Amino acid sequence: MRAPVQINDEISPLRRVVVHQPGAEIVRMTHWDLERLLFDDLLSPAETALEHQLMVQILADAGAEVLEITELLAEAVTRAPIAALEQLVHRTCELAGVSELGPKLVRWPGDELARALVSGVHWRDLPDLPPSLARIRARISDPRDMALNPLPNLMFMRDPCIAIYDRVIVGRMATPARARESLLTAFALEWADQGVSGELSFADPHAQPQAHSGLEGGDVLVLSPEVLMIGCSERSQPQTIEYLAREVLFPSFAKLERVYVVMLPQQRSMMHLDTVLTQVDTGLFLGHAPLLGRSLADGGAGVVCLAPGRAPQLREELSVVDVLRESFGPDTTLVACGGEDPLHQEREQWTDGANSICLAPGKIILYSRNVRTIEALAGLGFEHVRVSTVQELDHRKELVRAGMAAERTVFGFSGSELSRGRGGGRCLTMPLRRERT
Repeated sequence: MRAPVQINDEISPLRRVVVHQPGAEIVRMTHWDLERLLFDDLLSPAETALEHQLMVQILADAGAEVLEITELLAEAVTRAPIAALEQLVHRTCELAGVSELGPKLVRWPGDELARALVSGVHWRDLPDLPPSLARIRARISDPRDMALNPLPNLMFMRDPCIAIYDRVIVGRMATPARARESLLTAFALEWADQGVSGELSFADPHAQPQAHSGLEGGDVLVLSPEVLMIGCSERSQPQTIEYLAREVLFPSFAKLERVYVVMLPQQRSMMHLDTVLTQVDTGLFLGHAPLLGRSLADGGAGVVCLAPGRAPQLREELSVVDVLRESFGPDTTLVACGGEDPLHQEREQWTDGANSICLAPGKIILYSRNVRTIEALAGLGFEHVRVSTVQELDHRKELVRAGMAAERTVFGFSGSELSRGRGGGRCLTMPLRRERT
């Protein structure tokens, strides 16, 4: 059943969330694709799927309704008006440079089409197509004979669409490898029976000039009805962020007072804001201390404040932690990802030690490999509940139940393969509703 979007912060109890179970698109990636598809290494498909299923089970056992995007897409393909479906397929093929596929693909059965739009299409699957230069080139340069490439990054569901307050903002993916993701996700949320009933903004991610490109969900933290924080990163561009704030957010949300823009280094290790900062409890954040605990003058990240009717203001004298305290009180604390040792701070930031997803205040999911980060959280009263793929299902359910009943818990889950994709629990999830507290 369609439901309204409700995301007013990062920590209230999670009740509805979208994920994507990695599948055939992971199998179809080879080492020749790594740079183009934004991966550092090949993942083991079976282990990746098991680890993702483990995370999904934690989400569900903690009280969230978990929706799978390919299932939503299959439902949407069946329910949408034919004109909307034709437009989706045409745009998808146009982005891939194979417009001739569109008229054939749009006639495929809904489940088959939905899977193909995610996992890719071989030229041999469309034998009646006339010869084309694109097909000849694929036959020469790609032994897999792919007409439509797979989308292995779709498992990072945080990025294609962003739930902010009562609506979904359609992301503007910064790289060609992910351009299709925002189209598919927005279509699924708009037309599936279990999609969203609220408004979708930026409904056409290509309607604005090229300067207004690049806005991904990993850069957006919804801290309160009054405050947003957005990373200006290698994936989210300053023009797009300012356009979003001035033309969409401030006019739509009377309570929104300011948008803090964090000027991140233009590098892959910090590709999104949530690779260096997430919230774990009221007044408590987890982050990369060397970047967030210093002002711009001292080598930290610069912070710019956007407010209605005012020019952007660079807060040179303040660190990210300072502006968080400015908004949420002087007791606001940053837990150092990797602990206090600079070596482990760098190592565990790379392995997503700062990328947690809140199930409820003080209840978070984190990769268990980030040992020093979990130790730092333990110093603030977080009980470490280890959840792994080798445990019996009933035992895992009991562990999650007990952990959710504790005052503070970090669910450390097996993620050796998932973490090699460069994204943690927050990257892998797109919340649609958090319970008002």
